[in-house]
Amino acid sequence: MRALQVIFIVGILAALYFIFIWPTQKVFRSFDNLERNAKRVITGTQLQAWATGLLATSPTNPTPRVSQLGTNFPAQLLGLYRNAPYIQIQEAHTNSPASVYLMWGGGMIGHCGFEIGPSNFVSYRSNARAWQPGVFFWSEYPPK
Repeated sequence: MRALQVIFIVGILAALYFIFIWPTQKVFRSFDNLERNAKRVITGTQLQAWATGLLATSPTNPTPRVSQLGTNFPAQLLGLYRNAPYIQIQEAHTNSPASVYLMWGGGMIGHCGFEIGPSNFVSYRSNARAWQPGVFFWSEYPPK
């Protein structure tokens, strides 16, 4: 009888873990490993070719959705996080060429993403890591 109670309690705890805790851990893990996972599926050269091609089309919407871009979005990036990235097209300024900004995340988990432009583009973020000239990955986490 005692063994049945232990099995029942362990079963309830396991069910609670898989229903409530595991999905949340999976989201945080995919976010925390986004850059590493991106490096496995796409190169900086591929990102830069996509971004410069997008900039060359002179888009009228500075914040297109992935669904609006259709096949003109690297499909490799779609499985990195549970949601598609936010996309912003930055116009050229006096000190910086045009660029594409990709961002994943939210208020509680933080934000991370890419800043991509031509090879002379430089990210001014202090937390940006260069993948190659013109391609940068950045991440920021909420204060604890």
